[in-house]
Amino acid sequence: MPIRVLIVDDSAFIRKALADILGRDNDIQIVGEAKDGLEAIEKFKELKPDVLTLDYEMPRKNGIEVIREVMRIKPTPIVMISSYTKEGAMITLRCLEEGAVDFISKDVEKGTLEVIRKGREIIEKVKNAARARVKIKVKPELKEPFKQAESMRPQLEERRIFEERKVEEKRLYDKALKKLIVIGASTGGPNTVLDILSVLPPLPAAILVVIHMPPVFTETYAQRLSERTGFPAKEAQDGDRLEAGKVLVAPGGKHIKVMKGGTIKIVNELPDAIYKPSIDLAVESSAEAFRGDTIAVILTGMGSDGAKGIKKVKEFGGKVIAESEKSAVVFGMPRAAAETGLVDYIEDAHRIPSILERLVLS
Repeated sequence: MPIRVLIVDDSAFIRKALADILGRDNDIQIVGEAKDGLEAIEKFKELKPDVLTLDYEMPRKNGIEVIREVMRIKPTPIVMISSYTKEGAMITLRCLEEGAVDFISKDVEKGTLEVIRKGREIIEKVKNAARARVKIKVKPELKEPFKQAESMRPQLEERRIFEERKVEEKRLYDKALKKLIVIGASTGGPNTVLDILSVLPPLPAAILVVIHMPPVFTETYAQRLSERTGFPAKEAQDGDRLEAGKVLVAPGGKHIKVMKGGTIKIVNELPDAIYKPSIDLAVESSAEAFRGDTIAVILTGMGSDGAKGIKKVKEFGGKVIAESEKSAVVFGMPRAAAETGLVDYIEDAHRIPSILERLVLS
């Protein structure tokens, strides 16, 4: 059965370009197009597509409103078409948090030509999305605000204590670097990393996050990590040093290596790498620099990036964690890692923080 796709964009030129690109693949069927958010919802109900491609800036309902409505009616994979700007990156990250599974960045100044140039990427991402497990964002009902607030008080107090603990323990760990946690992810990864780091306590460990993202988006994502997790986070630059209690995010469109002493080297080209940044390179170099003090975490994503890198981690006596099929949006990368026979733990994402804490402090 072909993958049934609904294209949603207020630009007729972009709709035609996407339809031409996707229509060339025998595994994809364009079942409809919509020029605004309200029409998108109507056609979604009528056509029941397998995947939506979705622009954010649209009349009547914007992208986030459409995502929320789709997730309420029937959770369905959504691929965002995102502008290649800081503002576009922030909006895209919000859409991913609401339930979109992936995105395609476009240079708004190049318009349709930019979309055509990314034809192969667009086809690949739509096919990946069709295989993705959509995570439903559950929000509490607010019918009785007073009772809701009362019931939330213990959770809010627990959160306040947790945040204070993070601040206090960070002081203890600022100079005590024991381990390096290197996290690799792709499709579905931005949200999963946010979820894991949001509940991870301060530890005497540096954290390196490597996600398949284009430039601009990784800088914005690092800012989002800082806001949401309490960990200081920034996009890594050449010469940066890994520090306990801090997060470095590999820059999009480039590769990252960890050198002895914990310094960062940015590499523009790597002939054998399919993705930029390469998780394999980051994990291998981390193991060479930190040896047995390396903990590699392979999360959701299509393909096998990371599976080669973990061999070096095990060679030096480090530990490897892979996300389980049950919680992964796409089980490709964790599956490839597990099939090497070198993974120490295969766990649901929500269990990974406690494993990390135990491994770092043991």
